[in-house]
Amino acid sequence: MLLEQAAVAAIFALTIGALVFSHWRASSIFSLALLALFACQIITIETALAKSTNSGVITLIALMLASRALERTSLLKQFARNALEKNQTKSLFKLTSLAAIASSFLNNTAVVAALIRPIKNQNKIAASKLLLPLSYAAILGGTTTLIGTSTNMVVNSFWMDLGHPSLDFFAFFPVGVALLVTGLIIIILRKNTLPEHHLQTDSQKYFVDLKVKSDSPMIGKSVSENELRNLNSFFLIEIIRREQSITPVQPDHLIEAGDRLVFSGDVSFIDELQTLPGVKFFAEHTGLMSDNLIEVVLSSSSGLIGKTMKSAGFRAMFDAAVVGLKRNGLQIPGKLGEIQLNEGDNLLLATGSDFKSRKNLDKHFFIISDMAVEQPLSTKVNYSVLAGFTAVMALTISGIMSLLDGLIFFIAGCIAGKVIKSSELKRLFPFELWLIITAALTLAEAMTQTGLSDNLAQFLHSAFSEQSVWFAFVGVLLTTIILTELVTNNAAAALMFPLALSLANSFGVNEISFVMAVAFGASASFLSPYGYQTNLLVFNTGGYKFKDFINYGLPVSICYITVTAILVPYFFPF
Repeated sequence: MLLEQAAVAAIFALTIGALVFSHWRASSIFSLALLALFACQIITIETALAKSTNSGVITLIALMLASRALERTSLLKQFARNALEKNQTKSLFKLTSLAAIASSFLNNTAVVAALIRPIKNQNKIAASKLLLPLSYAAILGGTTTLIGTSTNMVVNSFWMDLGHPSLDFFAFFPVGVALLVTGLIIIILRKNTLPEHHLQTDSQKYFVDLKVKSDSPMIGKSVSENELRNLNSFFLIEIIRREQSITPVQPDHLIEAGDRLVFSGDVSFIDELQTLPGVKFFAEHTGLMSDNLIEVVLSSSSGLIGKTMKSAGFRAMFDAAVVGLKRNGLQIPGKLGEIQLNEGDNLLLATGSDFKSRKNLDKHFFIISDMAVEQPLSTKVNYSVLAGFTAVMALTISGIMSLLDGLIFFIAGCIAGKVIKSSELKRLFPFELWLIITAALTLAEAMTQTGLSDNLAQFLHSAFSEQSVWFAFVGVLLTTIILTELVTNNAAAALMFPLALSLANSFGVNEISFVMAVAFGASASFLSPYGYQTNLLVFNTGGYKFKDFINYGLPVSICYITVTAILVPYFFPF
């Protein structure tokens, strides 16, 4: 048994270390942890399968799939457009309130993705003055209900796995609403500390426009023969011929006299293009291609993460060429096709005619540009979807129907009403999140079976023996917050739950107060763009830098910790 305890402790420690220090995806790390448990014969496959069908896990997946129907409605974007005014304070108050209320009942990542578009595509207020407050408001709003954030649902899955009934829909509300009100006050009062970047896409920042002369030696040769695909700092992304746009450009495409060649790249290396024979520079871009420019953010669910655009076959997959890439608030120069893609990368795409018809867009991207990829729903259908979801929430809150049953009826109704397709749900199934929770639940079970949880409880109790239980509670809260900033919110919640439970049991106090410390701690991501996906969405889109999160988010984080440390023990006594 001691050998098994040591093995589980090593697997647990290595999982945390890999999440913090490696660049591997969280799902890959948890998968390896699960395989290690199988290899050591500590846990059976039957146990892992039982964890994968935990009622809380299935409810979370159903909620994420149901949110797809809500994402298709245009109501949030309409409300956002109406909220935008020239007065920053009024706009900020209306937008953050809208984001917070919507995030109480909808997936907050989907809420932020929907609201970014109208903010990014208006010229009343710089988007950088609104996007970071929007993300923080969505995070705070998500803490008020059980379904407001996936973090709460992950914690609920662990809670139910212990044999407890599901947490109440409004169990988080007393603390969450206090966090929301105090957080919004700080967000609005500190609005002047936000940077001001006017981020309307300007094609002249990215593109150089050349015209092929009538006597150019390039005429009659293909793009590859003219070595236009082997430039160091530029990439040929469009040919304009007789007022028609050809994009993406294929390697075997022949060059003709009078062709306009549009390159993307780092304009500081313009000398490289001056060496091309038989071309002249255009002083002004006509803007023909700007109609095809679409800005997207790479989703955490994308299979492109860790791959180069060239190796992934990006052009063929999406009928689009990447002409600009922003990461960590900076424009990335050089050969974009050879750069490995990361979650949250902001991509500027020059799209072909088939781009909108590709079925895999929503799995890979959050589309920021104000364009209709899908046929918009009618006003009647918009309100019908909203009414259906509201009915599910009402039935759940009143206790007439379980949340899972209500969501299944809602999804079935949306499929029957052709709001969403079953093929969409299959494509958007959150496999990675499901795998993370399954592996984490199995690891927690291994800790219990081997007795590691009991030994860990004794060790933690001795560490806090000279302190009160409140200090132990705050220790769990702060550790979860730090882990959230270093990894992700769901991974932090999954790892900290068994530790928090062991510590609560060592003191012989009510477990729920420590469980709430994990839930609220895992949602407290205000200092880093990588701890929470809403922060990642606005990071490059708003042109922010890391220091902007520290400067603007630190007071919010301090307030959040203080309110949580005081109110959780009050509403959930030890």
